[in-house]
Formats: sequence, C-alpha cells, structure tokens
Amino acid sequence: MVRETQLLAGAAIGVMAVILIFALPAEAGTCSPVVGKGRGPDPATATTHAQHDLIQQAARFGGKITRTSTNCKKASPGFVCKMTAVVCPKKS
Repeated sequence: MVRETQLLAGAAIGVMAVILIFALPAEAGTCSPVVGKGRGPDPATATTHAQHDLIQQAARFGGKITRTSTNCKKASPGFVCKMTAVVCPKKS
C-alpha cells in the first residue's frame, strides 16, 4: 500500500514536471503579454499609475511595448484601470 502511494506520488510529480517544462516559452525572444494595474481618484490618475506599473513589468522582459489597451472601471473609492500590452524583444 505504501509502495503504491509512493509510486503514484512520483508519477504525479513527473507529470507536473513535464507540464511545467512545456509551459515555458519554447524559444527565446518571443513576445509576452504584460499587465499593469493602477488606482486613482479619477480615470486619468488611475491610467497613469497603470502605465507606470506596466512599464516596470515590461522592463523585466527587456523588450519593446508593441500593443496596449486600457480598461477602467469605477470602484469605491475612485477608479481602477488595467492596462495590457504585448512586449516583444528589441531588434538588434
């Protein structure tokens, strides 16, 4: 019984490892989605905060922001904005 449990646990860990390996980007230099979030008393301030957060997130990838979209919603208090973008590697 204990041996079967250990084999089952080992198989489950192996399956998870295979999934994680294939979940990583297959090729260096591919584009990646990035999200920035911000709060503020008005949509302009919330968008500015989201843009700042997005720039910080994009800097981790060391690429160029190519496409962006912004979505703002009223929250209590103020507004919450979410800015999404695609970051692609810089061309040499």
